[in-house]
Amino acid sequence: MKKKISKQAVLNICIQKQEEQVENFYNRVTSMKSDINNKDFSASQSEDRKAGKIEMLRIYENELDFSTIDLHYLKSLNSIDEYSTVQTGALVITNETLFYIAISTGRFEIDGVTVIGISVKAPIYNAMQGLAKGDSFKFHEMEYLIQELY
Repeated sequence: MKKKISKQAVLNICIQKQEEQVENFYNRVTSMKSDINNKDFSASQSEDRKAGKIEMLRIYENELDFSTIDLHYLKSLNSIDEYSTVQTGALVITNETLFYIAISTGRFEIDGVTVIGISVKAPIYNAMQGLAKGDSFKFHEMEYLIQELY
């Protein structure tokens, strides 16, 4: 990789994406609470339908909680630290892609480079954990060479 990507810029995008996710879950929870508490249910609406909505509300509330925890975690990371091994907070540049070790964010672009945010719970992280620049690892039949790490 010819261009060094700013770890702070990567972290900022991850935080922004996570803030959007928290907001989306918050809006869903608020909307569902309003719907459930609506007193205008007709006689034909069964308790089963309301129970189903309550169960969905619990699922969204759990997702909101997890998303909020992930957001606080991201905000606690220090983008200044440099790493010599793959660990939380590291940018790992391989021959295939750039990984940011923090939370699962999926793919996003920064300065024309694709970045994949992965969690320490991700199977690919287990394959690269503790490795250093110059080391390689295999995941899903693909060979990755760690070219840069910071």
